[in-house]
Amino acid sequence: NYFSDGIIAVAEAAKDNLVKTGVSENKIKVILNGADALKPLGFDEKQKQRRRFSVGNDCVISIIARLEDIKGHEYFIEAARLLLEKGVKAKFIIAGTGSYEEELKKIVAEKNLQNDVLFTGFIKDVDNLMGITDIQCNASYGTEATSISLLEGMSLGIPAVVSDFGGNPGVIKHGENGFLFPKKDAESMADAIYKIYSDSKLYEKMKKRAK
Repeated sequence: NYFSDGIIAVAEAAKDNLVKTGVSENKIKVILNGADALKPLGFDEKQKQRRRFSVGNDCVISIIARLEDIKGHEYFIEAARLLLEKGVKAKFIIAGTGSYEEELKKIVAEKNLQNDVLFTGFIKDVDNLMGITDIQCNASYGTEATSISLLEGMSLGIPAVVSDFGGNPGVIKHGENGFLFPKKDAESMADAIYKIYSDSKLYEKMKKRAK
């Protein structure tokens, strides 16, 4: 308030957080994050990356985020269990590292999902994972502005299923380029993923609108 002439918030949620700390609303302008478009992978490179990530010919559903409890990975894992129970042929990829990694691996083991929920650890070339991803997810419930990885995936036309938290609703329009689900609700998340997975016309519509 005292030393800045103006403040840029990268999401409406970020603006709200600033106002709650006492920053004057009149000083804040919201400008959403932007991201360079990713280059689509060619057929041969896609096959190479599919082998690298051990996904075979299955649908690839990815979540790319720090492995911290506020990012909601446990709901992604439970959604995976529900979808696999329904007969969905997919691999669920968790990319990233963080303090919650061992806890998440324990959850996966307890649900006996080690062959279906795969951890990549830290990867520099996230674009290669994005290049084989069919549906991208974000399950944050504790902190989220405007996700760069979400924007990068959208540049490839990847529909998204995201929590209705933080900056996610500023990017994903429910039913248009993806679905919003109530935070901490694995069942609603699974239902939304299934709608996209099972409806090729809906998938193509969302793919165009994501771009």
